Amino acid sequence: MRTLSPAPRAFVDPATGRPAFGSYDGSLPPVRFDATLRDEVFRRKKWVYVALASEQVWVSLAVVRLGYAANVFVFVFDRASRRMIVDRTVLGSPRAAVVADEPHASGLLARFEGARASVRIERRDEACDLRARFADLEIDAVLDESTAPPAVSAIADLGPSLVSGTEKRALATVRGHLVAAGRRVSLDGAFAGYDYTHGLLPRRTRWRWAFAMGHAKDGTPVGFNLVEGFVGEAECAAFLNGRVHPLPEPRFELEPERIERPWRLTGAGVDLTFEVGAVHEQRTNLVLVRSRFLQPVGAFRGTLRIAGRDVELDGVPGVVEDQDVLW
Repeated sequence: MRTLSPAPRAFVDPATGRPAFGSYDGSLPPVRFDATLRDEVFRRKKWVYVALASEQVWVSLAVVRLGYAANVFVFVFDRASRRMIVDRTVLGSPRAAVVADEPHASGLLARFEGARASVRIERRDEACDLRARFADLEIDAVLDESTAPPAVSAIADLGPSLVSGTEKRALATVRGHLVAAGRRVSLDGAFAGYDYTHGLLPRRTRWRWAFAMGHAKDGTPVGFNLVEGFVGEAECAAFLNGRVHPLPEPRFELEPERIERPWRLTGAGVDLTFEVGAVHEQRTNLVLVRSRFLQPVGAFRGTLRIAGRDVELDGVPGVVEDQDVLW
């Protein structure tokens, strides 16, 4: 059975001079590696993706920094009416965005500044302050990780001179509020999670991803991160009872041309159905840069085998993703 090793203290193993490839229980170390000018422009990609899950809404927000461009997207999904309240994507030059190399250093973690969007995520010890401003959305929240389970981290070999470092965290607690399209929503008591990813990535990158946070049928807080492709099993994990537990890489079954239809995730100990509520979509075709990025939001039901026992889920909010990007 797969186990998670303690997280390394350095991204590059000083004994070998190579990245410390593996799958870990705990936080990612500062992401530092040698990169050429070509790598800096075309291969180095970084992002911070934050998810907030309350009884009323699901919020997803991401700051993405490439060597030649940047973007930010956000959406707010109303769980009761099953519709998007806000759904925005803003593009910018690389100067518009910052994503830190040290995900756990005090200070700025991610920022985007543009005419149509302002986002700032700042770390203070085991908490992050999140401030976001769009034309029809304001978010002011504190994400407290002090009582959350540890992160799952992975440093993955993606091919010659290609590497990815990623950290997924779930079940942090939230204080704050948002104002979406004139409606004020309290975020007090919500769950928070994030995806920090930084690496030298292939020209073409494809994956399918699922992330969720909520309560199991017995009332226990539970979260999970599952991916097919890209880093794969190394980052697949569940968050339960104050611990992070490895999970296998599942198979995602969907209808690519009918993305609103239910998705199935199956594998050893994974038997989930995802019911789509709404879809965030980005399609880009700039000849040299092309992407198909679909992120439905909705709820999961089914069973996960975590630490040797079956955990039943019914209506746990989350997202799935189908990504195929040439960048």
